[in-house]
Amino acid sequence: MPTASIETQQIFNGIVQFISYMVLAVFAENVVLARALGVTRLIKLVPDHRAQVWDFGLPLLFVMVLSAPLGWAAHNRLFPWLRDYLPDWLPISALRPIVYLTCGVAAMAVAWLLLGVLPRKLRTGCRSQLSLATCSTAILGTLLICSNQNYTILQSIAFALGSGIGYVFAVFVVREGRRRLRSKAISSIFQGLPSSMIYIGVLSLAIYALVGHTVVL
Repeated sequence: MPTASIETQQIFNGIVQFISYMVLAVFAENVVLARALGVTRLIKLVPDHRAQVWDFGLPLLFVMVLSAPLGWAAHNRLFPWLRDYLPDWLPISALRPIVYLTCGVAAMAVAWLLLGVLPRKLRTGCRSQLSLATCSTAILGTLLICSNQNYTILQSIAFALGSGIGYVFAVFVVREGRRRLRSKAISSIFQGLPSSMIYIGVLSLAIYALVGHTVVL
């Protein structure tokens, strides 16, 4: 009985840790509002109605989660092995972007198959945005953050899942704010670009406040 209780506690702690890293990525480390990663035509200041949120958000989420364990394996298995074979003039850090982009491409191939379970209309839209999602800086940035923080494979997956959800969350928040900013109650001098920039700036400051910062005198 004591052994079963300890195992249950370990599983519970693992679940709590997974959720905590996911929530961290959604809010405090939001890829758009806190890290300015993955800024595409979906959230640019000029609306583009041809690109739907889920057409880009779902492929980004799939690729981000699937590439997380590959990025972890590259950081903890491939890079230590390569250090013994690389010349002195070529640091291992120079290969990290190339390797992580390769992880993203491998994840894209798996995501292409997984998207096949979606309804036809949504599947077609998602697959049309898959290559753009894979090349997003949100994918590369998330893998680099996980490696810099030395996350475990479970933490990396949780952080990647939260980053993907955080991206979609940021897109919806920005779009809803842009819709409300069309109100006639707003002075004409602030409508359009000025109000959008102020709104996104306030959102970014609010998210950044969750992270905290240190002022060096």
